[in-house]
Amino acid sequence: MPSSYEQDTGSHMHVKASSPAAPFQEPRYTAVETYKGLETSSPAVNKWIILALAASSNFMTTLDGSIINIGLPTIARTFHTGISGSTEWIIIGYLVIIAATLLTFGRLADILGRKPIFLAGLAIFVLGSALCGLAPSLLFLIIARLFQGIGGALIFSVNIASSSWCTTLNT
Repeated sequence: MPSSYEQDTGSHMHVKASSPAAPFQEPRYTAVETYKGLETSSPAVNKWIILALAASSNFMTTLDGSIINIGLPTIARTFHTGISGSTEWIIIGYLVIIAATLLTFGRLADILGRKPIFLAGLAIFVLGSALCGLAPSLLFLIIARLFQGIGGALIFSVNIASSSWCTTLNT
C-alpha cells in the first residue's frame, strides 16, 4: 500500500510525494497547485528543468541589462546622436523599469502563481527584444527597451522563489 505526504513549499504550491509499493524505488513527485481553494495535480515536476529555466532566464535578463553598453556607440552612429543624452536612456530605462516594478510583480506572483507570471514575462521579454531589433528610431528603441524591462521584471520576480522551491524537493 503506497503512502503519501504533502509538504508546504510556499504560496499556492504543495509537493506531494508518494512512495511506491516496492521499498527500493524512489518516490515520485507531483506538483499540486492551489488556486482559489481548488487543487489540481500536474505531471511529475523535474526540479532540474525548473532550476535550469530559472538560471538561464536570469542570465538572459541580467546580460541584457549590461550588454547594450558594447553596442551603444554603434547605436548612436546609426541614429545620428551622441552617446550621452537620450541614447543613455536605452540603458537607464530598462533598469529603472525593473527596479520600479519588481516588488509589485513579486506580489502578483504570490497571488496568481509563479508559472503564469514567468511565462508572461518571457513572452513580453522576447517580444520586447524583437521590437528593439526592428526599431526604426531612437525613441522607438527606448520605448521597446522599457517594454522589455517589464518582461525582465516579471521574470526576475519569480526566479529566486523558483530556485528556492527546487532545493526543497528531495529527488
